[in-house]
Amino acid sequence: MNDLLLIQEIERYLEGEMSVPEREAFEALRQSDPAIDRQVKEQQQLQQQLRATGQRRQLLSRMNAIHADMGTPVATAVPEPDPAPVIRLRSRRTWLNLAAAACIALVTSLSTIAIMQKASKKATTAQYEDVRRVLNNIQRSQNALIHNINSGKKAPVNPGTYGGTCFAISRNGYMVTNYHVVAGADSIYIQNNKGEAFKAVSVFEDVSSDLAVLRIADSTFHSPALPYSLKLSPVRPGEEVFSMGFPRDEIVYGKGYISAQTGFNGDTLAYQVSIPVNPGNSGAPLLDAHGGVIGIITGKQSTSDGIAFAVKSGHLKRLLDELPKDQFSRKDLKPYSQLAGVNRVEQLKRLEEFVYMVKVYN
Repeated sequence: MNDLLLIQEIERYLEGEMSVPEREAFEALRQSDPAIDRQVKEQQQLQQQLRATGQRRQLLSRMNAIHADMGTPVATAVPEPDPAPVIRLRSRRTWLNLAAAACIALVTSLSTIAIMQKASKKATTAQYEDVRRVLNNIQRSQNALIHNINSGKKAPVNPGTYGGTCFAISRNGYMVTNYHVVAGADSIYIQNNKGEAFKAVSVFEDVSSDLAVLRIADSTFHSPALPYSLKLSPVRPGEEVFSMGFPRDEIVYGKGYISAQTGFNGDTLAYQVSIPVNPGNSGAPLLDAHGGVIGIITGKQSTSDGIAFAVKSGHLKRLLDELPKDQFSRKDLKPYSQLAGVNRVEQLKRLEEFVYMVKVYN
C-alpha cells in the first residue's frame, strides 16, 4: 500500500466509508503510528477549511444577488488613469462590489478545484480493488472437508471472515502476505493444499507496501528447502510471469506477463501485470519463468479484466532485512532458483508445498 493508497484510506475513514472492522483497525494504526495520526488530523482540517470556504461562497452569492436586485452596477473595468497615476472609484458601493466580485471569483476557483479533486479521488478509488476473499458465504469444497476430517491439524469449523494467500520465505515457518488480508485479525490460520492447517501470528506489518510477515506459532514447524529465489533485478514489460493462489479451496495457477514497470497510478514500488486475479489471490507470489519471485499480488483494476498489481520483490527484501536476525534466516532464500530449466508442470508441483491459504477470524 503506497502513499496514495494511504491517503485514500484516510479519506474513506473521514467520510465514514469504512466497515466497523476496517475502522477499528485503522484507529489502532493511528494510535501506533503518530505520523499517520498527524496526517489524518491535517486531512480533517483541510476538509473543514473547504467546507467553510463553501459556506462563505454561498453567503457571497446571496449578497451579490441582493446587490443585483437593488440595481447596483458591478464594476468590470478600472477607469483610465489621469496623467497623475491616481485611480478614481465612483463610490464606496462600487468598491465593495468590485471586492465582492473578486472574492467570488477566487472562491469559485477554489471550489472548482476541490470538486475536481473529490471527483478524481472517487474515480481513482473505483479503479483499484484489493483481492481479499470474503469467506463467510463461501461453501468449502468436498475435498477440503475430507482433508480436515482426516487430518489432526484443522482450522476452526467456522470458515472465517477473510482470506488470501501467503508463501514461505524461510524453512522455520515465516510467510509473507498482504497487510490488508490480516489487518484487524483476532486469529490467523494458514492451510496448505493438503488441508493441513497451522495457527499463525503477524510479526511484522508494513502499511505503505501492503505487506505483512506471518510466523507459524508451532516452533517445531520446518519445511524443505525453498525451491525459489528472490529476484531483485528489474523485470521488463512483456516478460512472462505466473502465480499460484487460493481464490477457491484449492490452489489455482495463473499465467500472464508484465505490462508496465510501475503499478497503480505510477507507483514505482509495484508492477502492473496482465494476469487473471480473483478474490483470494491477495498475497500470492508472482514468479518469472525461471522460478524467481519478482513480486507479491496486492490487487487489481476493477474497471478492467486481467489487470493486476504486484509489489516488487525489492521492497520485500528491505522489509525482511528489518526482521531480527536471530529469528529469521535470510539464507533460506537462495540467490538462485532451483526451478530454472524445469518445465512448468514440474515447477507447479514443487511450489505447491510452499504456498498456503490464509484464513482470518475477527
